[in-house]
Amino acid sequence: MTFSLIAIDHATQALGVACATGGPALGGFVPHLLPGVGACITQGYSTNVLAAERGLDLLAQGWSIEAVIEQLRSDDRGQAFRQLALMNVAGESSGWTGDSNEPAMAMHLEPGLVVAGNMLGNARVVPAMVAAFREGNARGETLPERLLAALAAGELAGGDYRGVRSSALKVRAKGGIPLDLRIDDAHDAVPALVRLYRRIQDDADFQAFLARLPTAEAPHRH
Repeated sequence: MTFSLIAIDHATQALGVACATGGPALGGFVPHLLPGVGACITQGYSTNVLAAERGLDLLAQGWSIEAVIEQLRSDDRGQAFRQLALMNVAGESSGWTGDSNEPAMAMHLEPGLVVAGNMLGNARVVPAMVAAFREGNARGETLPERLLAALAAGELAGGDYRGVRSSALKVRAKGGIPLDLRIDDAHDAVPALVRLYRRIQDDADFQAFLARLPTAEAPHRH
């Protein structure tokens, strides 16, 4: 019931997650990010938020991606109803799509990029998202811009077959300023998320506020 992606900017070590679904308020359930450790999307017929928390905790303990996914699956008697993917700060990723989710279902894994969906309008959604992300990368777009472009392409290609009602975007590097946006209930949740991102980018007062916040590189900034 959701289409999502995880990506990393290797230059800054920023991780990003973007997602959209036909139900409300997915921002509290699907995207999970632990700066300096990894990011996770957990979705499907019966979303398992606990698995995302457990997966990121195991990554923080030094477990490999594959070992974490194997452990999460073996611990979950409902794993057939989940779709979950995990990425670490090296851009390594893994995940699974349980057989009891509703089609169309797909998951694409490559270094630095994960795209996954279930209850999709058609099989073109995930490839369209992958292509849009790569095109944004070729144009030199920022990580948030690439994530949002991929999300918009996914909706245009068919998205969630019920339509889209909520969306979310999270981007952060360890010690950096968080970007954490969500649209909890709107008939145009993906375009609304894009508009919100652009609005805060164009808000001079808000950008000045961000520029004076402490970071790992400038911890005394005020």
